[in-house]
Amino acid sequence: MNKIKEMGKSLVHAYRCDVSDKNEVFKVAAKVKKEVGDVSILINNAGIAPLRTLLNYDINEISRVVDVNLMAHYWTMKTFLPNMIERNHGHIVAISSVGALYGIPHGTIYSATKIAIRALMESVSEELRMYSKGKSSVKFTTIVPGIVTTGLAKNARPRFPWLVGTYSAQHIASLIIDAQRRDFKEKSFPSYSLLIFAILSRGQRSYGEEVFKSKEYGR
Repeated sequence: MNKIKEMGKSLVHAYRCDVSDKNEVFKVAAKVKKEVGDVSILINNAGIAPLRTLLNYDINEISRVVDVNLMAHYWTMKTFLPNMIERNHGHIVAISSVGALYGIPHGTIYSATKIAIRALMESVSEELRMYSKGKSSVKFTTIVPGIVTTGLAKNARPRFPWLVGTYSAQHIASLIIDAQRRDFKEKSFPSYSLLIFAILSRGQRSYGEEVFKSKEYGR
């Protein structure tokens, strides 16, 4: 925020919100509406990824991952999508993961939430297309990135780095903005990931283990 303001971009607003708490999402959304106005672009990006075997997950931890990674998408869409439909203008971007293309060892919860995001985005897009008889101008974009060098993926050790791709937060942010502006329905980074994993899924059922060295993940 301070950096943006230093660049002379004064019309910037920031709000603290626990997106896993639906009541807080609704409350903050109302505040945004009052202080800023209608939201035209929604980017659902929040995610956490404690990686360990399924039996080593705490029950509350499972709920927390699902609430942050998946349920938050429902709460923000329920909040902002109706107004976008009413104005026939808006764009929702959801950040999935290359982990949605195959099961990551020690990622039983993380991968499941990222797979669900892809299904959610495709379903809501089709619903809107069907009920508007193809006349809706509201856009949906699902981003499927490889490894982003944040704390979220610090233990990831891809066996084939070229296949998964590694990006800085700044680089992936610029790629996401470009994909949104170009109205991609789904875009992976690297761009060939979707095709490669679609091919692998037909012939190699254990490709998740092949791509990642599972022993490198947390217990």
